Amino acid sequence: MKMVDPMDALAPMRTIKDEGPAKDDREKSVSEAVQEEVENRMTKAAEELKQKYARGEGGRDASENGPTGAAYTAAAVAERERRKGIKDAERAEAEAKAQKEAQREADVRYQFAADQGGSEDEEEEPLEEEDSDDELLNELDGDPELAKLRNMRLTQIKAEQMTKMEMMRKGHGELTEIVQDEFLPKITAAARCVVHFYHNDFHRCKIMDMHLKDIARRHLDTLFLTINAEKAPFFCEKLNVRILPTVISFFNGITKPDQRQIGFIDLQPKAGGSEDEWPVSALEEKLGKIGVIDYVAKATEAELERYGLVQKKSIYSSRHNQIRGEDYD
Repeated sequence: MKMVDPMDALAPMRTIKDEGPAKDDREKSVSEAVQEEVENRMTKAAEELKQKYARGEGGRDASENGPTGAAYTAAAVAERERRKGIKDAERAEAEAKAQKEAQREADVRYQFAADQGGSEDEEEEPLEEEDSDDELLNELDGDPELAKLRNMRLTQIKAEQMTKMEMMRKGHGELTEIVQDEFLPKITAAARCVVHFYHNDFHRCKIMDMHLKDIARRHLDTLFLTINAEKAPFFCEKLNVRILPTVISFFNGITKPDQRQIGFIDLQPKAGGSEDEWPVSALEEKLGKIGVIDYVAKATEAELERYGLVQKKSIYSSRHNQIRGEDYD
């Protein structure tokens, strides 16, 4: 280390002057080293790029996470599958909705045709209809293929009649009174069963029985039973029957808490009627929602208009009818 005389005022300046060339040499060496490193990296990059082109990879990034790497490809495939899954789900939902709408339209048209079946216009020409049926049957007899279809249909009708008779033999089609010992064998033997727990002194239980008898006649696939709650304390306790009437739905002997009708809850009465005066369709709809019967909701005026079965009413005609009604009052 070079010693400096502390009493010499010009010593620091002479020291800087003496070290000037050495400092310049060091800075020059660092600059050259940086330049050399940059040149080496550029040369290496150019060589790697040249090799890629030689292999036919061009300027693509072949690394794991690059645009052509395995990880990137897997992510792209997963994203395509995700989008495809979303589109498939949307398509399935749209198809299900269209199928449901088509089924509803068919049900509405069938109801409308059934309601119109008793009109006077159709009763005027019964003989012509019978003649046309006879002619059609004669044509079927002459065509082997059509005759085959006819025989298949007759066989199907016969099978349906046999099934219906078998169901009626088992008690379907009516409301059957049972005792406690019959309860389990009955509900476990039926695929779908409705049981009404009643009390002899309760007027509302008699109303419920009346509507259930009506529903039972129209839904042969379901077994309808009624049991005196006073004489079935065990099952009332097990099924938590606390309010009468209570109507419980069973599927192969199994029920859930939301598969029952307690009292007259949610059974909307007729317009201007009391709480006990509700239509049978209210209970029928409730049982249909539970799934214990096959229920088709009655067609609304809006549905009849939508499917072109009735003419749409204009606002003017509605107001005009209201005014006329007021005049007559």
